[in-house]
Amino acid sequence: MANLLYPSNASLYFHNELATVIEHADGYARIDWNPVPISSSSLRAVYEHVLRLLRSRGFSKVLSDHLLMPPIQPDDQQWLIQDWAPRAVREAGYRHCAIIQAYAAANRLATTRVVQQLEPTMLTVRYFDDNRAAEQWLCCA
Repeated sequence: MANLLYPSNASLYFHNELATVIEHADGYARIDWNPVPISSSSLRAVYEHVLRLLRSRGFSKVLSDHLLMPPIQPDDQQWLIQDWAPRAVREAGYRHCAIIQAYAAANRLATTRVVQQLEPTMLTVRYFDDNRAAEQWLCCA
């Protein structure tokens, strides 16, 4: 595995070929996605670890960096909408998500499709083009 370096206010929580989950000292989970093909098992492992982190640390916020992420497949989109997001809200108090927009239009469409199908009062989601703006919004949310 490559040497993964993090700022002093962040620490590695989980890592697989698809993504890295980071525990940020400002009270949120961060997901950095890799530009590799998405397998359902890897994607679901990432999200299950995010849920564990939210629960264990009492976090209610996630920053998800989609810059290089490939599109999520329809079955996994439905799993996020119908299973994972409702559990994260119910079990961990998940309330705010900052998404750094993907370069790929197909990923932007898939992400928008997921967010639009979530219960409107369930979660506040904002889209950003850069990391700094996403972090600033999350810290104030």
